[in-house]
Formats: sequence, structure tokens, C-alpha cells
Amino acid sequence: MTAYILFCAGPLVMWMLKRHGFEGAFLKGWIPLYLSIPFAFSAHIPGIPLRTTMQAAIIPLMFILARDYRAKIKIGPMEVLMLLYMVIRVVADFLSRGYSDAQNYAAYLITCVAGTYLLGRYVISNRRMDIATSKAFVLIFLIFFPLFLYEAKFWVSPIFKILSPLFPDAFSGLSIRWGLARTAGTFEHPILACIMITAVYRLHRWLCWTGEWNQVQSGLLGRIQRWSKIIPVPFHMQISAVLVLMALMTISRGPWIGGIAAAALVAVGNCRNRKRALWLLAAGFLVAGVIGKMALDAYITPAEGAVLSGEAQTMVYRKEMIERYQAFLLEKVWSGWGLTTVPKIRGMESVDNAFFLMALQHGVLAPAVFIVMFLYAIFSQIRFGLKAPAGTAPLGFTFSGVYLMCFIAFTTVYMGAQTEPLLFLLLGWGESIKNRPPEPGPDAQTGRLISTPARSPFKRVLR
Repeated sequence: MTAYILFCAGPLVMWMLKRHGFEGAFLKGWIPLYLSIPFAFSAHIPGIPLRTTMQAAIIPLMFILARDYRAKIKIGPMEVLMLLYMVIRVVADFLSRGYSDAQNYAAYLITCVAGTYLLGRYVISNRRMDIATSKAFVLIFLIFFPLFLYEAKFWVSPIFKILSPLFPDAFSGLSIRWGLARTAGTFEHPILACIMITAVYRLHRWLCWTGEWNQVQSGLLGRIQRWSKIIPVPFHMQISAVLVLMALMTISRGPWIGGIAAAALVAVGNCRNRKRALWLLAAGFLVAGVIGKMALDAYITPAEGAVLSGEAQTMVYRKEMIERYQAFLLEKVWSGWGLTTVPKIRGMESVDNAFFLMALQHGVLAPAVFIVMFLYAIFSQIRFGLKAPAGTAPLGFTFSGVYLMCFIAFTTVYMGAQTEPLLFLLLGWGESIKNRPPEPGPDAQTGRLISTPARSPFKRVLR
């Protein structure tokens, strides 16, 4: 019964809607609840397919979307792909697990996929909200930093330690590497935590390029900014150091590699000649991929009499896992086995590849559509970013970098906890920036003011 406390999130967001309006409830209510309460904390009320705090918190916002924004909703390529993705997974789950389980999974997709996508698409609808949302994410992760330090020291997240008595079925896994605890925070797994941190880091860097951190901040961010003055380092550099340190504390190579690739792609947007830089980057990615594959094969192939390191054994595990689970995939190529009913191989219970796991769960069509969504999102944002004025930092390149990082990282971990809602929030947000009408004042992609030459009051000059 104590687990039912998570449903207080709904009335709390309703109160914030009345007090702060739709945007305020999203920024000050939904985002903190979504990030701060682990998805492992869940409750089950018979007849109600909601399980988590995030789902309870988003229901009032979805009601406002349906009531006030339905006339603005437009169907484009991304919306078609998202709906197809959801239908394929729900139908496959119905065929594998039956109506009741498929109904609950449909409720999850409606709230955590469609709901977050619509928030990104229609609530983050102008440059002011771009900045406010980015700052809201950065602020929450600055608050998380001391909690990460605690977890690294005592091997348990403070939030799990305090709240877990209310949720007896929840658990907090512990992963050790190099004798250190890999921090996971409220995100259940270190790799998932690193995905979240890296995405927020990219939003933070965009704020740096737009000059937002050079201004005096308000609210809690303003207090942190004032406290930070005791350290003789600019505020934006302090934030960068905190986020990088948090990512390092997860000791997660997949998101690190994805983060490096994302940084390279985002850097193209800051180049004067973006098209030339993009071709050079594509060539660099191709060469790096070939060299990386050769290095990986050598790394996971031990010499005669040698013993593989723990890191190499982890990579070998993923390779062997896919090879052994392929037999299950071939048995149900199109329908899959169901969300929670995939057969397990003893000693290989963890399927550490989101795309492969999706195919096992709901057939090969689900990851195929999912990959098409990624590719469309990445290339459409690059195309959009190329149109930005030279010398600016397009937000489109930031989104394309985040999508690329997620794509790479999800080849090494399942898509769980807060990562799937974040991805679809960012997909909706990305579609929002591409489909906005021109805004007066700030440039539509950078947030910087566009200076226009002053017109002479005289039509011609008399000589």
C-alpha cells in the first residue's frame, strides 16, 4: 500500500498547472518528478494501467494537450513512424502475451512514448522554452551531483536508500568496475545514467554557445551561480566539469564512445564551412569504424595462454549473447516472444543490445522502424542545421548529436528507465524546432539576436 504514494504525482502536477500554468507545470513539476523518481519504484492498482510516478505526473499534462492543443497537432513523417512503432509493438505483445499485458504495455507507450513526444513537440514551442527546458535538465543534474558522490562512496543511491522501504519490490543493482562502484543514480543502470548525463551535457554546451550562462540566473540556478563564485572558474566551465565527472563516474564505455561521436558531429555545426566539415567527418567515421573493428577483434581474441581482461570479457559476452539468442529470434521472427517472456539462457540473462532485445520481444519490424526513426531524425536535423547562418551554433546539430549518441549507446544496453521517454521527448522537441514559424527577435536556431542593417530614411542621397 505504501507504494501508492507515487500516484500523488498526478494531483501535484494538477496543482502546479493551476499555480504556474502549463509550461510551469512541465518545467517545475513533470521534469523533476520524471528524473528524480526511479522507474523501479512502481505500484499496481487493479484496473489502472499506470505504474510509475512519471506516468501519473504526465496524465494531467496529456489532458491539457488533448483539450487545448489537438487543433495544432500535425501528422508528419516522424509522427507516422512513431505510431507505426507503437502499433507494431502492441500488436506483437498482444499475440505473445495476451490482451491484459498488451493493454498495460499500450498504456506505457501512450504515456512514455507518445506523451513525451507530444510534450516536446508542442510545449517546447519557442526559443524561450528551448532555453528554459535545457536549464531545467541541467539544474536537476547539478542537484544530482552530490548524490552521485554519495553513491560512489557508499555504493547506494541516497534516493533508493531513503525511499526503498516504501517500495518493497524495488531493487537497486550494484555494478563494480576497477574496484569502484559505477554510479547509476535514479536511472537503474550506469550505462543508462551515462546516456542521460551525456544528453544533458549537449544541451548545456548549446546554452554555452548561445551565451546563456554568461547572464545572471534566477531561482535555484541563480543561487548555485552565486555560490559558485567562490571558485575562480567561470560558471559554465564548472557545470561542464560536473557533468563530465558524473559521466566518468558511471564507467560506461558505450555512452563515452557515443558522446565522442556526438561531439564531433555537433562540432560540424560550429564550422564555417559545414558541408565540407560534414564530408570530412563522414570519412573520419568510416576510417574510425574500420580501425575500431580491427582493434576490437584483436582485443577480444586472447593470445595463446593469455587471459582476457574483465573489460574484454564484457565485450565477448555481448558477442556470444547475440549468437546464442539468434536461435530464439529465428523461431519468432515477426511476432517475437513478448515484452517479459523472452526465453533466458542461464548465465546470459541480460540482453545488452536494445535493438536485438526489441527484435526478440516484438519481432524484427519493431527495431527496423525504430532504426528508421533514428536515421530520419539524425539526417533531417543535420539538413536543418546546415541552413543556419554561418558563425552560429545550430540547435539542430545538437539534437543530431544526441540522437547519434543514443543510437551507439543502445547497442550496448537495453532501453530502460528514463531513457526511452527522454529519447521521444527529444524527438518531439527536434520536430518542434524544424516546424516553427519565424520568430521575431532571436534567431530560430541559435537564440542569438539577428542584427539587420538599419535603413536610411532617405530613398536616395543627393549629391
